Amino acid sequence: MSKRALLISLLATMVVASGCGTTQTPAASIAASSPASSLAVVASPSPTASASASAAASPTPSPTATPAPTPAPTPEPWKTYKSKRYRYTIKYPPDWIVTPGTSGHSDQIDDFNSHFVYVFRDTVSTSVDLNGTVAQEKALYRSHYKAKLLTDKTVHVGAYSGRILTFNGVNDGRKFYIQVVIIKRGNVGYFIEMFSDRGHEAADRKLFLRIYNSFKPQF
Repeated sequence: MSKRALLISLLATMVVASGCGTTQTPAASIAASSPASSLAVVASPSPTASASASAAASPTPSPTATPAPTPAPTPEPWKTYKSKRYRYTIKYPPDWIVTPGTSGHSDQIDDFNSHFVYVFRDTVSTSVDLNGTVAQEKALYRSHYKAKLLTDKTVHVGAYSGRILTFNGVNDGRKFYIQVVIIKRGNVGYFIEMFSDRGHEAADRKLFLRIYNSFKPQF
């Protein structure tokens, strides 16, 4: 065989040998050149913890201070009047005034307006007749004040007993509730009278009770 024929034979052998080698397919080539994935997986963000109203610490309200109750004013004590003329002591409300009596006129204690208290002492030559004195007082109030007798009861003032009379009367067209206490010892008698406007009888009975219970005669 000539050298030319030998060379052609060798070339053919090389071509066959190269055809038998492994070659890449088009699909494999595309896969190798393409990116790993056309869809990027976006990582979901971690959920942000929201502040829970129940978990959050609520401020504790400061306790509201309860105002202290205003103390009631202390009542002013009653005053004491001592009568030298008629020889007794008696207590009366602090805003009332005293007008000392004169010969033949009672001591007067009043509130300028609707309460008038009169205190008088009388002496007789013999023992005081309480029943006779009460009868005279009833007649006097009927004639002077057109008074209607309401009650006639026994009363005790300290260690002394006597009578208390109540009337509805009129003086100069003004309607009064009248209370009279009469006490006596031996030949001495005391008269404690209270005139007040009608309409407050229950309160005026309590007021007069306190007044005459403070009465201390000097027989």
